[in-house]
Amino acid sequence: MFAELVEWSLERYKQSGGVVKIRLVKGANLAMEKAEAELHGWVAAPYQSKADVDASYSRLLDTALRSEHAKAVRIGVASHNLFHIAFALEIAKKRNVMDQLDLEMLEGMANPEALAIAKRSMRILLYAPVTRANDFASAVAYLVRRLDENTAPENYLRSSFEIGSNPAKFKEQSDRFLASASQRHDISTKSIRHKNHKFEINGSFENAPNADITKLDFLNKLDKEISAVLKLPINEIPIVIDGKEIFDRTQIEGNDPGDNAKVWYKYCVAKSGDIDSAVKVAKKSVESWNEIGANVRAVILKRFGQIAHDQQEETIAIMSRDAGKTVSEADPEVSEAIDFANYYALSAVSLDLERQSSPVGVVVVVPPWNFPYAIPAGGICAALAAGNTVIFKSAPETVATSWHLVNQLWKAGVPKNVLQFVSTEDDEVGQALVSHEEVNAVILTGGYSTAVLFSSWRNELNLLAETSGKNSMVLTACCDIDVAVKDLVQSAFGHAGQKCSAASLAIVDKNIYENPNFKKQLIDAVKSLKVGAGYNYSTMVGPIIKSAESNLQRALTQLDEGEQWLLKPEQLDEAGLQWSPGVKTGVKPGSWSHLNEWFGPVLGIMVSPDLESSIKWQNATDYGLTAGIQSLDPKECEYWIENVEAGNLYVNRGVTGAIVNRQPFGGWRRSSVGATAKAGGPNYVATLRNWNQMKHFLPMKEAANKWLKSTGEMAVDHSGLSVEQNIQRYRRFKRGFLVRIESGTSKDELDFLNWLKIDLGIMTRLSSDSLIPGLANLVVESAKEFAHHAMEFDRVRWLSAEVPPVYELMKNGISCDRRPITSRGDIEISRWFLEQSVSITQHRYGNTNAGPKPICEGLKI
Repeated sequence: MFAELVEWSLERYKQSGGVVKIRLVKGANLAMEKAEAELHGWVAAPYQSKADVDASYSRLLDTALRSEHAKAVRIGVASHNLFHIAFALEIAKKRNVMDQLDLEMLEGMANPEALAIAKRSMRILLYAPVTRANDFASAVAYLVRRLDENTAPENYLRSSFEIGSNPAKFKEQSDRFLASASQRHDISTKSIRHKNHKFEINGSFENAPNADITKLDFLNKLDKEISAVLKLPINEIPIVIDGKEIFDRTQIEGNDPGDNAKVWYKYCVAKSGDIDSAVKVAKKSVESWNEIGANVRAVILKRFGQIAHDQQEETIAIMSRDAGKTVSEADPEVSEAIDFANYYALSAVSLDLERQSSPVGVVVVVPPWNFPYAIPAGGICAALAAGNTVIFKSAPETVATSWHLVNQLWKAGVPKNVLQFVSTEDDEVGQALVSHEEVNAVILTGGYSTAVLFSSWRNELNLLAETSGKNSMVLTACCDIDVAVKDLVQSAFGHAGQKCSAASLAIVDKNIYENPNFKKQLIDAVKSLKVGAGYNYSTMVGPIIKSAESNLQRALTQLDEGEQWLLKPEQLDEAGLQWSPGVKTGVKPGSWSHLNEWFGPVLGIMVSPDLESSIKWQNATDYGLTAGIQSLDPKECEYWIENVEAGNLYVNRGVTGAIVNRQPFGGWRRSSVGATAKAGGPNYVATLRNWNQMKHFLPMKEAANKWLKSTGEMAVDHSGLSVEQNIQRYRRFKRGFLVRIESGTSKDELDFLNWLKIDLGIMTRLSSDSLIPGLANLVVESAKEFAHHAMEFDRVRWLSAEVPPVYELMKNGISCDRRPITSRGDIEISRWFLEQSVSITQHRYGNTNAGPKPICEGLKI
């Protein structure tokens, strides 16, 4: 890089006589670069040791101070290290380029060193950071970084106080310098970050890295793919049943939300007869797909993961046009899909599926449009890994992305009779697919109202759903305003606020809200977000997927009593898909904006008197998907962690961007429906198998106890990161379970239920339609009465042969688990607890020795 700058400077000097100043500094923020690299899976750009940095600095001094380019390039030696300053002076004198050299120091940082230079009549430039009084808080990060750097054990300034009187200190620094001067000839000048490192999926799990936009080969390939996607003619996408591509069906237009909903493809939708054909093929293919075994299926899924990695630029380009995703939002989706494939493949093998279980059967995957690649990839890969066949019903808004995904899976070796592609309209044909009596499970990611609708079509539907979220971030009086605003804006407006995990609410402590810096920085940060098409690199907020309706339309255009616009959203295109982000203040507890979800670029702000109120308001919604807190007080963080009610908790970071295995994703209450588990977590694949019913309690109890000791009671971090703690733990249901039993419920099953209640302290109450001798606390009630009674509990476990009132329960916000108690104690026991992921930032500006480190405990039995 330095050589390129010099070459450019020499050419410029020849043309105009202009001189370029190049300043050589060692004091870069290495810590933060390393933190970012660790989080994204990159190789950190800085040298890995202080010795290498010193050697590189010596090499640069040697290379820079030369007569052949002295007229075109001035060199600023910015250092307080007298050894390197002396080295630079000696080089300049010997080569007769003293006029090329400027010595630069920080005012007030090392005054004795500066004075020593000045006394020798040498030119020195003193510089200092300058800020307005009302911007001083913004300078704290700079000052902290300087303090951190200059107090590091190996730093020259730390030794400078004793170097004149302590021979050992002098020798230490002298030896360090002499080593750097000697090693300057050998130190590599090649980019560390850009070393060729091909990600490969192997026998152990490793999160796929995000794409590195500083790599020219990635950008060049992405440019080419985006250009190709934008030039595509209007293509026709078929449905595919048993390997046959079918085009002679009704066709629906697919639109480009970044270009006023311009049509860029058409897709075929199934008719009623196609549904029966697809289900028949899927059912017939289950046995053969299951019999090849988890290991063979894992090879195929891992092959898909490698294909997804190798084609990441093409996938990003398609998503950017199809879903309006920016590059920074589309890229992590590719990584997530790769992770799902690899993780579920390994999970299916480790679960030993052939022991005491069979596949669920035919699984219909119904994904959302907001994550059109990762979420369907996750559902499909989990179902396939578990030995099921899949019918993939694409989100109508993003069929092009779905078509790209399903072709990658087929290319990887998934048979076309095992994975079929059947798009439908949201009409009676779509209903026929979801509610088909031969469909054994439906994986849905969508609104809670959609889940209720599906259950109304077929009460017995085995629905595994991740549903709605009304997510918020708490900012306490102890937060870092700079970090809090950055994380809040990213959480609220990433993908135009259309993520199910997006923070549509900020609950801000009164002291922070009244701090002028908060509003100033929030307004500035939101105004700086550029809105546009996802495939334009400058875009930071892409379009919404379709014209605003219902809740989003109200959120974008209406204010309730007491609310006002801090920033009013404005429509920026003819189609009504591009909106400037909006911020509304004055949101009151219990108001529409407090309790209702919307998927779009609007942030509501509530002003809270204290942390207890903030948590109360955060828990007041019907949902429990994600929640965040910004606070530098570890006790506040610990109190919040133990009292907030959500599946994914985030401390001092954004509330979006869950990563497979690091932060398994899924919510509580109306954010989760059915007998499901956290996506990207250890229990998800198991939900897609039918496990043998328990016959003997004692061996099952032994396995369950073993799981509790090794997993259930623990707060486990599988991520292995130094800059972020990612804890997976289990929590108790606060109101417990209402359990439906019958006269045929076995003694072993009753013993198990009694053990849960007496020994483990799990709240349960037994219900039946008739008296059962020996059960004194049994509630005798009809199924209709049961549905009403269940509102007093968090969850229902249905162990009766009766038809459960699933739809009635769902209307009341209660999920029903109809699985029999299984003989696999390690599988069964986790069903009686809530899963929770807690992600805690473990650094301050990259420094892992700073910042709060709250304690997050596991389950207490």
